[in-house]
Amino acid sequence: MQFSSPTLRRSLGLGLIAVAAGACNLKDKIPGAGHDGGAAPSEVDQKSEATVTEAEQNAFKAPADSSLTPQQVEAYLRTSLTQFDLIRSEAPALHQQVAEMEKRGKSGGLISGLRNAAEGIGAMSHWADLVGGSYVRSARTLKYNPAEMEYVRERMGAVSAYLMTKPMQEAGKQMAVQMRQQAEAMKGQAGVDQAQIDQMLQSAAEMEKNASEADVSAALRQNLDALRRARSNVTEPAWQQIGFASGGMGLLALSGLGDPADTATTRKLNEFRALYTDALNNRVTPGTEVKPAGSN
Repeated sequence: MQFSSPTLRRSLGLGLIAVAAGACNLKDKIPGAGHDGGAAPSEVDQKSEATVTEAEQNAFKAPADSSLTPQQVEAYLRTSLTQFDLIRSEAPALHQQVAEMEKRGKSGGLISGLRNAAEGIGAMSHWADLVGGSYVRSARTLKYNPAEMEYVRERMGAVSAYLMTKPMQEAGKQMAVQMRQQAEAMKGQAGVDQAQIDQMLQSAAEMEKNASEADVSAALRQNLDALRRARSNVTEPAWQQIGFASGGMGLLALSGLGDPADTATTRKLNEFRALYTDALNNRVTPGTEVKPAGSN
């Protein structure tokens, strides 16, 4: 019963490999960990409950309008930043365990295979507990209610989804304007009847309706306003990425590279952390600037 390298990576999840990639030389790659808004990984009690407790759930009542406050936005950023550092601080030990298991797997033998099987289960359990519980434990460490922070994380995910589709909505509006202009220009032309023009105008109206801001829920508009009030310099593209990361889950989406030595993955992981830190400090993250309308 042997674990080859590809099998082992699949068993533990490529997310482990990707996150471990950015964890080497942690102090050099992440200066200020635990000192720029969140808590240090050593401050987090990883023996505490990995899920929201009944008492914590009962202590928080989500608002009926699904709204956010600037204070909740700041708490989310601090919690996410702490989670980010916690995962990265633990990843080197897991990565070392993977390397040792791979080495034993190459040597072959029943004993090595059985030992790898047992350690593989333990490593997967450790990884699942770390990823699943790090956000909840980070919230507790910062004296936030984990139930409330999970609520905020869900709202941030909804904001991110909207901001991702917003460019398509804008494009739909522009297409509607162009279609209406074409319809107006066709009036009075030979061979064009009013029915064709009316159909184009109707299509333009439908496109505008589908792309209208009016279709955005009141709660979403309110939450976008809460983000602006919380951190006025943070751009919508930055909030989109922050919401996508959603308490660290965006890090797992980087696992496709699957190579612990991949410098591109390491760089991207560092970019995520910088994004959190910049938002917390109300700074514009390079590359997320909003360009004026009509610019290239």
